[in-house]
Amino acid sequence: MSSAVPTTPTTTRVQSAHVLNSPHYTTTRRHSLYGTEDRIILDPGSRVWKVGFSGEGKPRDVFSVNDGEGLWNFNTMRPAAEREEFEKLIEQKIQDWLRKVFYK
Repeated sequence: MSSAVPTTPTTTRVQSAHVLNSPHYTTTRRHSLYGTEDRIILDPGSRVWKVGFSGEGKPRDVFSVNDGEGLWNFNTMRPAAEREEFEKLIEQKIQDWLRKVFYK
């Protein structure tokens, strides 16, 4: 029997000098499949919406979309006809707020 204390093996990483940064991507903007434009981000919540661009650290705007109550809720105990009307109303409210975001 050996009196050596067992230890966890460690790995060594070889640094490769032949991998260089590409000179084509010197900007800090992310490049997308379709160009360098940032993607528009919409976070439509029931009460608060956040809008901005994908390359930014925080939203451009955060705003309340309804005073006191949310745009929608998940009350599934409504009759089918009332629920259908409620869904149409939600769709219209969301369209109105999207128009306000883009055409404000």
